[in-house]
Amino acid sequence: MKRNRIWLWAGIGLSIVILYSFMQLSVHIGKPMSEEQKTAASYVKSLGYKIVSHSSKPITYTLEKSLLAPGNGAIPYIQTWSVQSQDPTNYYGKEIVTYRFKVSGHPLDRMYNTNTALFVMMSEGKVIGGTSFPDRNDLAGAPYSIDGKTLEEITGNSFGEWREQWAEKYGN
Repeated sequence: MKRNRIWLWAGIGLSIVILYSFMQLSVHIGKPMSEEQKTAASYVKSLGYKIVSHSSKPITYTLEKSLLAPGNGAIPYIQTWSVQSQDPTNYYGKEIVTYRFKVSGHPLDRMYNTNTALFVMMSEGKVIGGTSFPDRNDLAGAPYSIDGKTLEEITGNSFGEWREQWAEKYGN
């Protein structure tokens, strides 16, 4: 009798855990995209990547020159804008909204044997660029361009040459 109760409570506990997991999954999957996020998703698909999942919460900031100045601690902004084809000065004072997608079919998938996280940047409802990075928690470093290219591949310069040019252009 006592043994049956233990199995009953274990079964109820397991059922609750499974039910909770499905509820969390359905909340994430069922979250509708905003119109702007749909535009970003269409852009991702136009690049030939398959969207595996998406984050419903965008990253938003206003781009100011100070975010791009070397030595001010805003390394993520510098790294992001260093692999864009757009000139960041065109977006000073504008809101930048970034949407995250987990995709498959990206060149980084093969290199890192995992899906790729794409970050699509938008301003005033239009796609202006983005970055990519392997979807793994054990990696750190600078992002790749949205199509998986390094800073050196995009600029044609070594990191040192690029850093000097960046400091000249965006330094205080």
